[in-house]
Amino acid sequence: MPSLASSSVAYLGPEGTFSNLVAARRFPKSTGLPCATITEVIHSVRSGLASCGIVPIENSSGGTITETVDLLIEQAGHLFVREGLTLDVRLALLGTTGTDFRKIRSLYSHVMPLRHHRDWIRENLPGVRMIESSSTAEAAKKASLSPTSAALAAPGAAALYGLSILKFPVRPEALNVTNFFVLGAAPLDSKAASRGPMRTAIVVALPQTSGSLHSFLGPFARAGANLCRIVSRPVPGAPDTYVFYLEVEGSAEDSSVKRALAGAKRLAVSLEILGSYPVRPRYRALNR
Repeated sequence: MPSLASSSVAYLGPEGTFSNLVAARRFPKSTGLPCATITEVIHSVRSGLASCGIVPIENSSGGTITETVDLLIEQAGHLFVREGLTLDVRLALLGTTGTDFRKIRSLYSHVMPLRHHRDWIRENLPGVRMIESSSTAEAAKKASLSPTSAALAAPGAAALYGLSILKFPVRPEALNVTNFFVLGAAPLDSKAASRGPMRTAIVVALPQTSGSLHSFLGPFARAGANLCRIVSRPVPGAPDTYVFYLEVEGSAEDSSVKRALAGAKRLAVSLEILGSYPVRPRYRALNR
């Protein structure tokens, strides 16, 4: 794989999204490749169009990004998690300069900000129609087309789409953090990993029998390996059948994790490791 510091980085676009902000801060010398969907980000990585891709995986208030989880499960064995990135997310209400709140009829944003700020929206924009967009930047772009529309988006998107910050920040008292993955077509070389905290991502299919999940979790408890994320997802075309995405603290090379995975694998129908990856320090929000 080419050096990430000098290659193209696909991200959930368009320009002005939080994925764009994270990509620019993590790989400032790389060429950004905005993609309309998370699926397109992954396709860019799989096809070699980009050396890596950045996608959101979880928001502290909105929860897991299920589209990302589903694609990680679908692409298991072909796509790997290489880094974990985190950003303090600070949103602003963007609209046409001088817009009266009482005249705003439509509010665009990604589903997570709309969910996170629903109480603020009810209080400050009663009766507004909330419209989900593929990204906060796309929301700003749509809001720029009408003087009676506004968007919840990154402050930096205002200048990109000819808008103004009508109110900022929206909820200064609430810390809102989004986690991102750097994805690649090959796992991270263990020698390239940092000395900081590590995690290992896995995808597991279990027998459809009573207690199979309870039994599967046993080796992790006995080995002292901490599971920090577990998500169940339905298997398309197979009613009442589920596959699990999990993350465990530590590298797959750590003795406790290695022991846990070995024991768990014997209890699973299949177990695929999506990579051991470093979790980098959180990026602070830029109030601009």
